[in-house]
Amino acid sequence: MEIVYVSSDGRQHWIDAKLRPTLTLEQAISQSQPGQMIRMIAGDYCIDKPLRFPCSGTSEQPIIVRGEPDAIINANKQPEPSVSASNPGRDGFAVFQLIDVAHIRIELFTIKRAWPSAVYIENSQDLAFRDLDIADGTYAFYANGEQTRGISISDCRWVQNPNIWRSIRWDEIHDGKDENGNVIKVEYRYLNGAFFGADDIIGDVEIIRNDICDCYNGVRMDVSPHNLNAPVGSFNRDVRILENRFRYIRDNPIEPEATAVGWWIGRNRFYNCHKLFSQDGVRGGFWYYYGNICWFDSRPGPERDEYNGGAVFKLGKGGAVAQPDYVSVCLHNSFFLRQKYIKKGTTRGLINARNAIEHADPNKLPEDLMPLDQSFFGPSDKLDLSADGPLPVQFTGDLANHLTYPDVFSPYDGVLSAPRASDTPLFEDGLAARFELRAQHQEGYCDALDVPMPDGSKWSSESGYWPGAHTRGSVFEGPNYIPVDLEYVRSLPVYND
Repeated sequence: MEIVYVSSDGRQHWIDAKLRPTLTLEQAISQSQPGQMIRMIAGDYCIDKPLRFPCSGTSEQPIIVRGEPDAIINANKQPEPSVSASNPGRDGFAVFQLIDVAHIRIELFTIKRAWPSAVYIENSQDLAFRDLDIADGTYAFYANGEQTRGISISDCRWVQNPNIWRSIRWDEIHDGKDENGNVIKVEYRYLNGAFFGADDIIGDVEIIRNDICDCYNGVRMDVSPHNLNAPVGSFNRDVRILENRFRYIRDNPIEPEATAVGWWIGRNRFYNCHKLFSQDGVRGGFWYYYGNICWFDSRPGPERDEYNGGAVFKLGKGGAVAQPDYVSVCLHNSFFLRQKYIKKGTTRGLINARNAIEHADPNKLPEDLMPLDQSFFGPSDKLDLSADGPLPVQFTGDLANHLTYPDVFSPYDGVLSAPRASDTPLFEDGLAARFELRAQHQEGYCDALDVPMPDGSKWSSESGYWPGAHTRGSVFEGPNYIPVDLEYVRSLPVYND
């Protein structure tokens, strides 16, 4: 592999005990060829215009952009209020634009003040991003285009805005509407973005071991209105969100929009997050939530911010709003909660199994950290869970300590089975993130749990696991990833409302 040395000034520098010629980063990217490693030495790189790759690498000879400690790209851009929960497009600024290219790797440096995004991807494949430290932006990464697939983002860090959790109101970020239905654009709307945002991409995305902090959303993948009627599985397919840390997420760590098939959300740690898993208005299914850990020691928003309740699941509104077409499975997770498990809405095909769900004792917390009468679910007239039909909702084998559990399921005939109720704390110390179960709860399940896979096969858990994510010091591994078999999935019945 050819090494191309890059510096902030493009002059000669002592590198690896030798005086070597260098290019500027702009020169190196504009001239890049397959089999080149563009090696950024330490320095402050000021970027005024997007860096666009002129050609692709190959699977055997990728193009690699690699930094080193103290290699810092500073775009020095101001927030762009026109981009809010929307596609920034190729006309929006990004430090790196990967358009109609493939087999490119970008790794090991810092990016600052890149608004609206640090990386913009369009109709590109087989891209990898590793060990990037990104600050600011509506998006850290945004992917667009019906030919986009094969994106790997690992060991990266993003801090969007350190004030977003405690100092900015939710409704100062999310646009509202007036009485006539007109959009009211709010002051901090440019923060309504995500670590990874997408529009109309095929999928095959892995987001692994990242640290995602002080932001509005974690992963949000959408579909344009003209693609809403495409066959299920055409977009947002085969997404793996594994072993990440989500911290101080003001809205949703995980938020597919419109359609999603084959999402694997496993062994993540959610700390001070508002609503964990959104299924609001989403078709598709085969979503797997497993081995995740959730806890808190803070609640969001400044004084008088009403959007601070949160939940584990954000469900759809029912009626004409899209609902899942296939099953989803939430198993062996550990939740230490100040919020409701589900606040309101409706769903189908949800299998909620063998989780450990501990609600904190508000009397042992600082005042107003959680309601003194926090409920397990929202009001039954606003929550629709049914065991009827071809896609029943099932809660089976969960361990919970809420005062109303299992009686809270009385309005939902047939939904609950094999409950494990407790009137004591479940974990060694949920507030301290010590999630081993207390001795009295360390009872394994005798039978295996069968889970339907998106290729028509079944995965069976081993017997002996305790409730929750931890058993004997090990985190529940969950099912191995299996790509969606589109022929199988599309052969299944689709239940339209």
